[in-house]
Amino acid sequence: MKRTGEIVLTIIGACFFALISLFGFMFLGLSDDNAFTQEMENMAATDPALEGVDMGFMTDMVAAGGWYFIIVGIVAIILGIVSLVLLKGDKHPKAAGIILIIVAVLSALATVLISIISSILYLVAGILCLVRKQKETFNPEY
Repeated sequence: MKRTGEIVLTIIGACFFALISLFGFMFLGLSDDNAFTQEMENMAATDPALEGVDMGFMTDMVAAGGWYFIIVGIVAIILGIVSLVLLKGDKHPKAAGIILIIVAVLSALATVLISIISSILYLVAGILCLVRKQKETFNPEY
């Protein structure tokens, strides 16, 4: 049985997870940018609601969030590739489906639904892997 639908959905989902990783790299770039840090300090000086907030801590939080998105994205991509290998040749579609469903749910929760599109693609691919059955062939000998 061909698993073209599952493979295509998994590849597209992995591409969206790659975009999430790129956003993480963007956050890292922002945290190292002196102009961004200066703008944050200027904003804190003019806004009374941000009085007493350490902007150095805020830029460190942006960097930590960047690393977090990078790690979640890369792990999801790696597990997507593992499921593609399991799907290739229709070897272990059930295992691939379980991996895709677990990655979809955990990544959506881990990124606070920022990765909802890629998670939905992984989820649909995982459900298709579990639901689709091979057609039984008729054996005239029996």
